[in-house]
Amino acid sequence: MAESPIYTAEQFLEARDELPDAGRWMELVEGKIVNLDPPDIEHGTIVLNISKVLAVYLHQVDQGYACFELGLLVKRNPDTIRFPPVSMFNSGVRFEETDKVLSERKPTAIIEIASTNPRRQIMNDHVRDYVDWGVELIWVIDPHVQEVLEYLPGEGSEVIDVNGKITGGKVLPGFSMQVKDLFAEPVWW
Repeated sequence: MAESPIYTAEQFLEARDELPDAGRWMELVEGKIVNLDPPDIEHGTIVLNISKVLAVYLHQVDQGYACFELGLLVKRNPDTIRFPPVSMFNSGVRFEETDKVLSERKPTAIIEIASTNPRRQIMNDHVRDYVDWGVELIWVIDPHVQEVLEYLPGEGSEVIDVNGKITGGKVLPGFSMQVKDLFAEPVWW
C-alpha cells in the first residue's frame, strides 16, 4: 500500500478545493490531510452564542477582534494547520487576519468545540499544538458534558461546569460569560 503524500501548508491549500466539501472539515497534521467530522447543530449554537457575547465585549474594550474557522499554521516541517472555531487577536492591525484562509500569526486566545466523538478524541493534540505555539488562553467547550476546559499555559488548567462562568482573566480583561449560556438554544424569529 502506497504511503500518503506529505503536503506543505501551501500545497494543502492548493489541493483543498478538490477535497470533499472543498476541504472544509479537513486539517493538515504533520503534512498529512486528516478528515474531521462535520460539526453538529450544537456546535453552531455554541459558536453563535459565544460570538454574540464576544462582539459586545470587543466593542466595549475597542481592541482586538475574532476570526472564525481561520486556518492557523501552528508548525512547520512538517506543516500542521488547525482550524479552530474561534481565534482572537489582541495585537497588530485590527481585522488584519479576517479575510485570510491561513495565518501564521499567533492568536491571543483560541476557542475549540469538542462537538463530536472524533473531535473530542483529537482535542488533546489541538491543545498541545496551541500550548507549544504559545497561545495565552485556550477554551475547549464540550457540549456532551456541558463544561469548558480552560488552559492558561504556564498557569495550569481548570474545568468549569455548566453552573460556572468563563472569564478572560489577564488575557481578555473584563470578559465574562455563564457556561450555561454557551449551550442555550437560540430564540429564533
